[in-house]
Amino acid sequence: MDQAPYTSPIPPAPAQQAPASSSLGPVIGAIIVILVLGLGALYFWGAQLNEQPDELPFIPGDGTSESWMPQSSGSDEAAAIEAELQATDMSAFEQQMNADLEATESGL
Repeated sequence: MDQAPYTSPIPPAPAQQAPASSSLGPVIGAIIVILVLGLGALYFWGAQLNEQPDELPFIPGDGTSESWMPQSSGSDEAAAIEAELQATDMSAFEQQMNADLEATESGL
């Protein structure tokens, strides 16, 4: 007999190697989460841009220059400012304001 006492005639099974742990799954999951968050941020940013008007609405009467106001000298001197105030014709300004008020009230 060739066998040693107390040994089994069945050959022992080869040792199974532990499966190699792959970190590919969590990396792919993290990339997917980051992409979804980025796309969501772009969506909300685009929605916010669409809500803001590009330019202010046109208000009739704002496009014309004020004819009641005389040419300003741009000086900071008190005497020049006083002279401009004395030269200003407020009756034309009041007529413009009354016309605007009547136009507003007629629209209500």
